[in-house]
Amino acid sequence: MNTKTLILKRFKEVGLTSYEARSYLSLLERDTLTVAEVSKIAEIPRANAYEALEKLMAKGMCIAKPGETKRYSASDPASLEDRFFGQLDQATKMEIQNLKTDVETKEKQILEKAEGVKRNVAQMMKELRPQFEESRLETNPMDYIEIIKDPYQIHKRFMHLVGEAKEEILVFTKPPYTGPREKLEEQVHLETEIFKRRVRARSIYEISTDADEKGWQFQMIDRAVRAGEEARILHKLPMKMVVFDSRIVIYALEDPVSKQPSLTSQIVEHRALAESLKILFETLWERAEDYHILQE
Repeated sequence: MNTKTLILKRFKEVGLTSYEARSYLSLLERDTLTVAEVSKIAEIPRANAYEALEKLMAKGMCIAKPGETKRYSASDPASLEDRFFGQLDQATKMEIQNLKTDVETKEKQILEKAEGVKRNVAQMMKELRPQFEESRLETNPMDYIEIIKDPYQIHKRFMHLVGEAKEEILVFTKPPYTGPREKLEEQVHLETEIFKRRVRARSIYEISTDADEKGWQFQMIDRAVRAGEEARILHKLPMKMVVFDSRIVIYALEDPVSKQPSLTSQIVEHRALAESLKILFETLWERAEDYHILQE
């Protein structure tokens, strides 16, 4: 069994279709590819290549690069390892919970299978990493923009940028949140670390309309403030947004058709845009109120 066949088999073990696996491997060939280029390299029909790329984006395995022709770029294999492990652990727990007989024997079998798949995934990511690094040598005029649909990747990218902040973080926080409450608590913990480096963090929170969630919202904000964050609230924010050091922006815009909030986030490294959005933040900061009114 050659290396490519073995890698395709391992991708199947973690839930990828043949078209998805072949499309991801084709993205490792270069920094960015169009749908047509992926179709040619992966040797699959163009319609299937497009569908596979959209599914890979939803799974956090690639990102889209906007431009005259939409292009796609592979996610770093090293960043996918934890995701695969998390999915595998979750699937493993569900299998264990559904067992009704021979629990101990079945649990041992499932865990052993999971460990085997983990070893295969870890080895596969090591094999793919050199090709990924080589392809990053190419450049694209839209490289300063990233589009991420997967909540796991959005959270991980956000946490990475928070950890790298040197001077200031400005945040618009509004529902719906991209992950469970535990993820928000993880963010508060990380902010505690950056405050030790004298990074200033200010957040404006949109007040929840749900009475039960409002109480939790106050506790979350109060914990962040006690850690060192400055916080105020407004009844309505225009969008979700984070500005890092007047240089990088993460934002999510409302879908203009459905009028529903979108979890798809754009990350833009552009100082002029960041400075413009900072002016918007400062304007709303002056209008915002003390978060303690949530207790009233």
